[in-house]
Amino acid sequence: MKDFVAKLKQFRQRLAESCRCRNLCLNAKPEVVPVRFPVTRLIFQPFAVLTDRFGLLFRLAAVFALPITLLSVLMGFASVCFTGHRDAYFFCSDSQAWYLVYLLIKIFLVSVFVVRWYDSAFLNRAYGWKDLLLPTKRDGIAAALIIACFFLNLTPLLSFYLLYIRDPNPDWVVEVTYFAVVSLGFLVPFVLMRFYVLLNIFLDDGTKVAPGWVWARSRGNNLSIILSLFLIIIITLFVLLYLQQSVVNLEAEYVNWGGTVMEYVNNLFLLMLVSLIINNSQIQKEYLLGGENGKNASN
Repeated sequence: MKDFVAKLKQFRQRLAESCRCRNLCLNAKPEVVPVRFPVTRLIFQPFAVLTDRFGLLFRLAAVFALPITLLSVLMGFASVCFTGHRDAYFFCSDSQAWYLVYLLIKIFLVSVFVVRWYDSAFLNRAYGWKDLLLPTKRDGIAAALIIACFFLNLTPLLSFYLLYIRDPNPDWVVEVTYFAVVSLGFLVPFVLMRFYVLLNIFLDDGTKVAPGWVWARSRGNNLSIILSLFLIIIITLFVLLYLQQSVVNLEAEYVNWGGTVMEYVNNLFLLMLVSLIINNSQIQKEYLLGGENGKNASN
């Protein structure tokens, strides 16, 4: 009996020591402290950056809107192709495969613009005409991130399509399970918006952080991010729909050149509106990487 009691005490002592070691291991890396984004600054500061650097933004957008417009017109996917004027005046394509190629090239050109805008507006880098449109490895990585983000944001459309085409199952367990799993796609954009800032962190050429750190650091800011991005998206849709309606209302005799001009204006505004998302992510980056448990000092 005495031997049993002695072994029991020895086991308890070893267990206590292992628990202390476990606590030391767990506490070796400090917990990430969340940071709070001021909702008013997150909403209005991107527009302030746009107005403060409007001349720079307009020049960059005017340059990059030209190759995007040529791409749209030559491949047959200009805005006028989605109106009643398409058959008489413009070459228009109905190929889905070519549209995917067109979309990927367009996103790449937009990505190059994003890199040039970030470098010029936030890193004070000057580009000459020789290097402005010349692609780099950094442009390719940025394009890969933006393309991945773009298609992940289309997940709700896939979920809606799968729910639309499904045949109801008489087994309610299968039906509920299918609905629950497929409906997760609607949540993807709300999760993804917490990681938009990773693009700005990559473009900054500075501190690199893990996605898990960004998720923990931005905890509690979902509503602020949603409100700020919602305003940008609403303005973007309003402007682009207004421009598309202007294309629809073109007089027939002006479609030949007017459609091309409107396509250029459409792309010009699109690039300027894309810059608002980059500006929004930049405000987030300043708070994420600054203050307590950040990587560098905030402004």
